[in-house]
Amino acid sequence: MNWKTDLKLSDLDLYTRLEITCRSCGHSRYETRDSLSTNPKLAQLYLDQIEGHLRCSKRTCRGAVRVALIHSSRMEGFVGGMA
Repeated sequence: MNWKTDLKLSDLDLYTRLEITCRSCGHSRYETRDSLSTNPKLAQLYLDQIEGHLRCSKRTCRGAVRVALIHSSRMEGFVGGMA
């Protein structure tokens, strides 16, 4: 079991971004959970099942894709120091 089999699309926050990358041509696009859940077939599926349903958005490719979560946390510098 991994995180894709544990998480449903409906478990994610509304504006969580997903990176969808084609395994054949490498083309990637970004989708939000909100935009993917407008499709009623995908709304209650696990992320690994969604990965199986989605295809590359390039018209000439249409290959299988890989789904990854995008963590949008702010990068903060090191705050420590010597006393």
